[in-house]
Amino acid sequence: MTAAARPHRHRPLLAYAVVPVALAVLGACTGSDPGPAVTTPSSSSAVTSSPTPTATTTSASSPTATVDPVIAKIPAAARANDKSGGVAFSRFYFGTLNSAFKTGDSELLAALASPRCPTCMAFVDGVEQLNEQERRYGGDLVSVTSASALNFSTNNKQVLLEIDQKSVPVLNEVNDHVGTTPAGKASFIATLGFKAGRWSIERLQKVAS
Repeated sequence: MTAAARPHRHRPLLAYAVVPVALAVLGACTGSDPGPAVTTPSSSSAVTSSPTPTATTTSASSPTATVDPVIAKIPAAARANDKSGGVAFSRFYFGTLNSAFKTGDSELLAALASPRCPTCMAFVDGVEQLNEQERRYGGDLVSVTSASALNFSTNNKQVLLEIDQKSVPVLNEVNDHVGTTPAGKASFIATLGFKAGRWSIERLQKVAS
């Protein structure tokens, strides 16, 4: 049976898997100035004169700041290390989930969460499996209808999110409609951590209905 003929079962959002996460950090290198030019006197000159020394100017290279490519993609409102920033980041995470399922690119989605978050890594695994099947979603899978700080103490920062999972078309490599995702509602508690100047999802729990 070929891959195209094989029926595909679309895994629920809360399947579990562990996927390693790699964060790339941009670096910069600097070049060196060329050495001074050498002057050679003419052989036909009757009088030999010493060449005039060439002055060499050395310019100090400016240090290039290291840029975290993940932070660069996070909206300013979702970078703030406070309650509103944590809530905005949690919304941004689910927006990134939508983009990942539509494009097949799970890199940013993985980078926004801890690799020790099973639910988060299951999302990444789902994107990658769909991509391997040359499938993608033809619309936003989820909508955050509500997000609020549930607990924001020094050692425990949590955001409660109300999620609508939408019924969206599943498309193949030539944009044929080959399936539809089920619709539903769910509540999640996102436990956040703030390290290296940005938030990350440390744990994502579905609230029992």
